Amino acid sequence: MTSTKINAQITISASYNDSIVMTITDKDANTTFLRMVFTREQFINATMNRLCQTEVGSAYVENLDRVGKQQRHYPLVFEIPESMNKESACKIAQEKCPEGWIPDLYFQSQNSFFDKFGKHYAQTIIRKWELIEQKEKQTALNLEEKDV
Repeated sequence: MTSTKINAQITISASYNDSIVMTITDKDANTTFLRMVFTREQFINATMNRLCQTEVGSAYVENLDRVGKQQRHYPLVFEIPESMNKESACKIAQEKCPEGWIPDLYFQSQNSFFDKFGKHYAQTIIRKWELIEQKEKQTALNLEEKDV
């Protein structure tokens, strides 16, 4: 079994339905990969008591293929026909997107469509997750190697 040190962030929030939601995010990958939902009693038992293996209401893991990687993102701008809708823009974005990249198919922001020099354009963000070299990762996390 291998382990990888990541730049993690935890968020704990109480919701209106008496549940507590805990999410863990890999900051370098900019992705949430664990979400757990607790009742208030379960959360108190897990954090305040010396109990181990406390039950959770529900737990979800996702985006595990992105954990430990660095998210790269760049704008993708492409020309479109004048009568363009969101569905058509999504299709063209997927065709224009370089292999290995994933386009954001939102196209609902104010800047998603624009005109320039009499031509019509759409723009989105493309993303890719790449392994971080260990030296690069240590620099990013401001780690220092110490002799033990």
